[in-house]
Amino acid sequence: MNHYMRTAGRFLQYGFFVSVLILAAVPARAASVSFFLDQSNKFPDGVNYLSVSLMDNDTGGVNILVKTLDPLNSIAGDRFGIQKFGFGLSNGVFEEITDLPDGWKVKHNKRMDGFGRFDFRLQGKGWARTDELSFKISGVSLGNFDPLFAAHVAGFEWCNIGDERRSLCSGKDCLTSAYFTGSMSTAPVPIPAAVWLFGSGLIGLVAVARRKKLGGDRYDEQGNELLHKMV
Repeated sequence: MNHYMRTAGRFLQYGFFVSVLILAAVPARAASVSFFLDQSNKFPDGVNYLSVSLMDNDTGGVNILVKTLDPLNSIAGDRFGIQKFGFGLSNGVFEEITDLPDGWKVKHNKRMDGFGRFDFRLQGKGWARTDELSFKISGVSLGNFDPLFAAHVAGFEWCNIGDERRSLCSGKDCLTSAYFTGSMSTAPVPIPAAVWLFGSGLIGLVAVARRKKLGGDRYDEQGNELLHKMV
């Protein structure tokens, strides 16, 4: 039995060192949050029209990526893409907004149609529309953002005439732009929880094994308690 206990102890000890190496090798992933803009001033609500992803970066700021999704990409026309993007900061404090596409600029305290005013409205010229908008904000964290975000997308063709909806149309019944909004309701995810849980569990097993090993010579192979002489 002692042989098996020693073998198991060595296995757990080696596993302990392997788990430490794994935990050291796996970087702590930055906190991030993703959500959808699923409401519109002209389109039906409850459809995921755009996705928004925010992630803490390693320079003390947040990277933001906004993408149009299939419901809009499927009706894209010439010069299709995001033309405006609005968001707010709870304390209004930030250092700078960088890495915007060419032809884009930052406006302050501007409206996004019926969705109200936003602390910041990023906007590009017609030729600068994009189906993926990415940029960085320095001096902020995920907790500094107001929950509501909005976007203006233009350059598509969509009709709603009675019960008939058509993706190609012309004239006054044709929609070529719309506003969209959505809320950041998901908590930031720090991760990787599974790896840390595995490591902590293995470390606990090693601790138990070491405790048994320290007291293991109190019994012989038949389970009888050994008597130790006092020196």
